[in-house]
Amino acid sequence: MDKTKNIKNIILRVLLHAVVLGAVLIVTALALFYIKYSFVDPAATKNHYRYINDIYDSPAVNFDHGKTLEQEFSTHGDIYGVKIRFHNLGVPQAGSAKLELVEKEHDAVVAETTFNTEIMVNDVYTDIFFDTPYRVGDYWQDTEGSRDYILRITPDFVNGEDAYMKVWGDSATGTMAFGVLTYVVNSASLYGWFGLICKVAIAAAVILYAVCFIFKLKKEIVFVAALLAVSCLFTLALPPFSSPDEEAHINTAYRLANEKFEGYSKEDLAERTIQRRREDYSETFENKHTDVFSYEYVYDNLFEKADKEGIKPISNVWAVSDFDGVYMMGALGIKVSHMLNLSYVGSMYLGRLFNLLFFAVCLFFAIKITPVGKNVFMALGFFPITLHLANSFSRDVFVISLGFLFTAYLLYLLKQEETYKWWQLLLLAVICVLLAPSKFIYCTLCMAVLLLDISKVPLLNRIKIKINPVLAVIAAGICAVAAVGLAVIIRPDVLRTVLPALSSSESLETLLATNPEATFNIGLMLQNPVVTLKLILATIFENGAYYIKSVAGGVLGYNSVLISDGFIIIILICAVLSTFSCEKDSYTLRIRDRGMFGFISLIILALVVYLGISWTPVYYTTIYGIQGKYLLPVLPMAFLALRGSTFKIKKDIFNSLCFTMAFTNLFVALNAITVILQR
Repeated sequence: MDKTKNIKNIILRVLLHAVVLGAVLIVTALALFYIKYSFVDPAATKNHYRYINDIYDSPAVNFDHGKTLEQEFSTHGDIYGVKIRFHNLGVPQAGSAKLELVEKEHDAVVAETTFNTEIMVNDVYTDIFFDTPYRVGDYWQDTEGSRDYILRITPDFVNGEDAYMKVWGDSATGTMAFGVLTYVVNSASLYGWFGLICKVAIAAAVILYAVCFIFKLKKEIVFVAALLAVSCLFTLALPPFSSPDEEAHINTAYRLANEKFEGYSKEDLAERTIQRRREDYSETFENKHTDVFSYEYVYDNLFEKADKEGIKPISNVWAVSDFDGVYMMGALGIKVSHMLNLSYVGSMYLGRLFNLLFFAVCLFFAIKITPVGKNVFMALGFFPITLHLANSFSRDVFVISLGFLFTAYLLYLLKQEETYKWWQLLLLAVICVLLAPSKFIYCTLCMAVLLLDISKVPLLNRIKIKINPVLAVIAAGICAVAAVGLAVIIRPDVLRTVLPALSSSESLETLLATNPEATFNIGLMLQNPVVTLKLILATIFENGAYYIKSVAGGVLGYNSVLISDGFIIIILICAVLSTFSCEKDSYTLRIRDRGMFGFISLIILALVVYLGISWTPVYYTTIYGIQGKYLLPVLPMAFLALRGSTFKIKKDIFNSLCFTMAFTNLFVALNAITVILQR
């Protein structure tokens, strides 16, 4: 009888899993079907853009009523329109502007249009199509070689002389930042790429369901399996060069590979020079503003082998002077790709994979060893912004990984009842030493070591003294200063950057009149507390919702791929649930633990805000440059600081939360694809 009952239970479980898994696959298939017919097919008729002057150091070119702007450039092929990066100080200007394409040799207008300036998106490249595309063959009867052109823009604002905008560019030369819309996409390659996306999405959905609900696996294994499954889709949706400043991170990792693994001397690696294979360059692939042509290029070259030889020194590349450790995994990936003779695309993806594996290993051990808050580490690991950065060359991968691991390992030691072993303290010190110079604001994390019980430290446990709270605070300050000192010793460039920002020799009124592009510093902030307070409050009022969304990952990619609020709400709900206490926790956070975690979180938040203010020109009304990703390394502490005993989940929901967040992230990646295909 019992055997028959067991067989029935097994059959019912199999049927239930089959039904639910079928529903998961149907939802995934419907999403892919919708994307194909709503976005992939229309994308086959889209145009390609080539940036002529992709420069945006500051809004440099005035765009005034009735004044004609001219920009000379050269390009080849048919011209359908241009992309221009406008900056209107957040105030849309009502009016229009006439855009003319002039063929320079014959001084003839060959294409033109009039566009509405009021609908220009602030600080984003805007597509402007000519009324009739200019086709090279119509004039010269050929499409070979580059031609010289002049771009003319004449604004006609409704408010006349009182209205103005700016165009991003090079302040030294007055060069505008713009691109030319040219070629038509190869639909066959685009369909092939989307076919690959479909296979990856369906396989990921099956893996997610299996590891979360069918197989009986440990939590850390469930997380890593789900992470790797979702990451396959994420890195295809947002390919190399698409994450914030990834071009600089790739170049720095490449240079590190030259220096550490390929034996190049300092003379070979002069400042801002790297030694690259001759084939390691592609204007289409290196498009940080990812578009449909990036997908086409990835599909055509993903599995290609390198077929050219020779090394070419590339000078004046955008690289970062930083602690080598943050780029070591990417550099190792590049070196291995060269040993395997992978193509440019393959080497970039392998470098990304090495960074992802480092993140996965750190989170594996963080979830494994932490005695409390496993759900928190898992949930934060599945924030879309975390996934996006983990699948990139960004130095943030190293910082986030060590930040999570440090918090988990500290909790592990806090729970330990016996005396700490020397190797345990040495390991904690190694993590701190690697974390401190990675980004100096995260030195503050290391203050949490003061939570360790001094009576469990070898040798010190023989000293019979009581710890005074005042002395503890003083010790915390000393540790913070020591951590900053360590960071400055390893990263002296930080000190050279910070010192000029500590004082001001001119008043705010003088700077507004003579140099409005100058940025705030501590001196100006202290001299003008009301202005500083207004700046902070205006930023919260205007951008608060954006910052909350960006912390989770509602804004991805180099140029703001906006994700649907619905997906982000699901992610945030799961994150809130992860903070609830669980009966399986083997350690209960004390009030002082939560207090220290909250204190550290607030300090880092204040430092992030200060850094944003220090990058903000004095004429701005809101803080510039704050990004949610800067808070990621400290978020485990921040979430655990909010953790109390009032709300407790009696059932283990780790696997359910993991599946919900991971499955939602599949749709976040697909959402990113739809945004990019619409450009």
